[in-house]
Parts: sequence; C-alpha cells; structure tokens
Amino acid sequence: MKKLLLLLMISSTVWGQNLLTKAHAHNDYEHERPFYEAFSLGFGSIEVDVYAINGELLVAHDIKDIKASRTFQNLYLEPLVNVLEAGKAGNYHQLLIDSKTSADSTMPLLLKAIEPFKDLILKNKFRIVISGNRPAVSDYVKFPNWITFDGRPNEEVPSFLASHVVLESEAFYKFGFWNGTSPMTPALRDKLKTYVDKVHAAGRVVRLWATPEGILTYQTLLDLGVDYIGTDQLGALAAYLKASR
Repeated sequence: MKKLLLLLMISSTVWGQNLLTKAHAHNDYEHERPFYEAFSLGFGSIEVDVYAINGELLVAHDIKDIKASRTFQNLYLEPLVNVLEAGKAGNYHQLLIDSKTSADSTMPLLLKAIEPFKDLILKNKFRIVISGNRPAVSDYVKFPNWITFDGRPNEEVPSFLASHVVLESEAFYKFGFWNGTSPMTPALRDKLKTYVDKVHAAGRVVRLWATPEGILTYQTLLDLGVDYIGTDQLGALAAYLKASR
C-alpha cells in the first residue's frame, strides 16, 4: 500500500509539471524558422551546431552546408537576448551549443559573443551548455559561471567542478537497439533506468540523442526519467507533451 501511495505521489508530481520544458529541439537550425519555431511551440531546450571559420561562428550541420549569412549571432544569440530582455522566455531555459570545430578555436569566439549578455543570462537563470568539442574537464575551472558543459559517462568530474557540468548526454544506441514501434525490452529498459538514476544521483540531468521518433518513444523516455526528449519533429513532440500535461 505504501509503495502504491509513493507511486501515485511521484506520478502526480511528474504529470503536474509543464512537460514542454523537457522538449529539446535537435539540430534546430535545419527547420524553416531556426529558433523561432521551437520557441513558439514552447520548447525548453534548443540545440545549435557551430563552426569557427575565419573568426566567425557559423551555423550548420556539415561544413559543406556553411553559409556566411547563417551566423550564431543572428540566428540564435540575438533572438535569445530579445526574449530574455523582454521577460518572455517562457519555457525556454537552455541553449545547447554543439561545437563542431576545436575548443581552442570555438570557445574564445563564443565567450566574446556571449559575454556582453552574461548578467542577463544569470538574472534569468538561463543555461548555456557547450557540447561537442569541449575543453578538457580539468580546464572547466577557467571558464565563467555563465557557461556550463555537457558531460559524458566516461568522464570523471571532480566535486569542485560539479557546477560546471549540470547536463550529461549519451547516444541511445550505446545501450542497445530499439525501433520505437513496440515496447522496449525489460533488459534495455533496466539498463537505461540504471544509467538515468546514476546521472541523477550525481546531480546532473540527462539527454539521450539518436533516439527513435514517435509517441511510444516520448512516453517511454518520460517514464524512464529522461530529462530532455530530443526530436527533429517539433510539432509532434510539442502536441504530445501538451496533451500529457
């Protein structure tokens, strides 16, 4: 009976939340309206890939797709600053920046671009997370408190650097295969749950990438306690999470 009451309390807490905070726009820049489409749908997290090219931060998935007009400044930083200054960020609380070029070339440009708005970011408790090519973990202490980093399961993070790593990401396929069209096997489910619980115990939140798409996937990841549900199908995930509140 006690276990049943505890389960009901947990379920009530989870489903009482605005689940759109868990929506993560993967490769957001590939949509017709970068930033604005995911933001208007109420996504909590948006991801952008950046390349450091000739002193400029350019947005693209592959280097062959780079265009001089598609800068980090105009596609993401300016819209972010606008919504924070207007106090209209809504659910949006995390920008995940996937560095496609070396940390040595990318980080100085990111710091220079974002630094003028650090007080605005801190005031709004907004999170800038650097993923992809990151500095060595031991160097995180050199960076300001308005920058955080995306952790990995195989990385040791000393306790004094814990505040620099609040998110941990891993590829879904590292745990096993699942097509998302039939229930997940108990073995895979247990493996994922063990991982999610371990990350939470370390004080971090979890993002799995390269997951299947679809309602069964969204529901399963929520049930497992995954904190960010990534998608390329923005409308489908938003509609599901809205209906699930």
